[in-house]
Amino acid sequence: MNIVLTGMRGSGKSYHGRKLANVLGWKFLDTDDLIVKKTGEKIPEIVQKHGWKHFRKLETSVSSEIADLDEHIISTGGGLIINRENEQLLRKNGKIIFLYRSPENCAKHIVGGHKHKDRPALTDRNIEDPAQLQEELEEIWQEREKRYRESADLIVDANEEVELKKVLEKLQDL
Repeated sequence: MNIVLTGMRGSGKSYHGRKLANVLGWKFLDTDDLIVKKTGEKIPEIVQKHGWKHFRKLETSVSSEIADLDEHIISTGGGLIINRENEQLLRKNGKIIFLYRSPENCAKHIVGGHKHKDRPALTDRNIEDPAQLQEELEEIWQEREKRYRESADLIVDANEEVELKKVLEKLQDL
């Protein structure tokens, strides 16, 4: 089995995924990192050159390639789960955990983080401006909330410190 982490950009998927992989002794994968490795281009470059539709196809390709792995913690890009095909692929051998963090807290996390420049805008807003970044995340949250929730086997509140032992206990009950 794998554990698949979904959620908004800035929700802590990679951070918590690495910690969870360390606790379990499993391998960690980040789908965005796999796309960058596969294409040799950073995500903003891919989106600028080929558009979001092409990037979403790359997400499905990567999801297909990793679907049959075992004992991996998989951190997905924030929009990967909006495609039901990706959900089906990753659910074949995995449980999906949705890390919920409010758009406001996601924005704070992104602004304070080191990967801010690696994230292309999802709308026409200037995400270099923290206020516009938060507006963008609130808009995207409205579009994606339903998919995040309906695809999840488990929802974890990542607005506060995530207790990995409790998450693992809940997963065992699924």
